[in-house]
Amino acid sequence: MAWLRRVGRAALAAVRWVLGHTRERLSPRGRVAFDGVVGLALIAIGVISGFVPILQGWVFVLAGLAVLSKHSRLARRLFEWVRRMGRVAKKRFRSTSATDRDDDE
Repeated sequence: MAWLRRVGRAALAAVRWVLGHTRERLSPRGRVAFDGVVGLALIAIGVISGFVPILQGWVFVLAGLAVLSKHSRLARRLFEWVRRMGRVAKKRFRSTSATDRDDDE
């Protein structure tokens, strides 16, 4: 299984390199278009993979919103709202788990 990890890392490094060098060569308008296509593609992958039990679709949706939030006010608002709700849920979970621990003792 170690070879599979090495192949995955190499593929990820290749994708990062291609995306990084492609974006650098574009004009500012081209970068906006490129980010839009990549962001929408990630959101589409997230929506589709939401129905597949193995893949975590919300991760792709968040990544797509993060990419789009650079250029879109609506995407920025959605991304900030999701981050806020995540922080609230984290606080609730921690306070609930601390209360449960106190009750157990």
